[in-house]
Amino acid sequence: MNHLVVLAHPRDGSFTREVCRIYIEELAAREHAVVLRDLYAMNFNPVATVDDITGNRTGRVPADIRVEQDHLVWADVIAFIHPIWWIDRPAILKGYIDRVFAIGFAYGHGPNGPVGTLKGKQAILFTSAGSTQEHFDQSGKMQAVRVAQDLGTIEFCGIAMIEHVHFSPVGSRSTPEMVEGYKQRVRDVVRARF
Repeated sequence: MNHLVVLAHPRDGSFTREVCRIYIEELAAREHAVVLRDLYAMNFNPVATVDDITGNRTGRVPADIRVEQDHLVWADVIAFIHPIWWIDRPAILKGYIDRVFAIGFAYGHGPNGPVGTLKGKQAILFTSAGSTQEHFDQSGKMQAVRVAQDLGTIEFCGIAMIEHVHFSPVGSRSTPEMVEGYKQRVRDVVRARF
């Protein structure tokens, strides 16, 4: 299968980047094709313009967006790997969605539901947060994340959700044993799903 991995974390050595490394390593071991789009390393411009918004309708899609859309067309599976900041994805990833997942490309409205280039593809999300999982669940934060990302973005575009794997807590509240368990979970998910 062809896997597009969209990574959004600025710091080398972060837990998020380690999840990405393990995910790609496991896919490669199974001889899947992988393309990584590291948004911070690419210095991706997240600010949508009028040309971005109208590009798919006018046939004048900006070159940087066309590259990203071509990667999405190529992919069978799209993986988003990022932390949760302020109950959302990092701004650079939100901007990627705004610019690349444009109407007329990623989605449209048909009489029988979503239509668009991404319909029928699959997605997997790996997210993390510093809050405990109990707090994330009880406060409604996890539900908000799932509505915004799983339902409001992925499934809205007709993409089938494989799984949303969330790691909590990460950072000062996690132990080395917890982190090793999280890493093993990434390996287990790849082995079970692909």
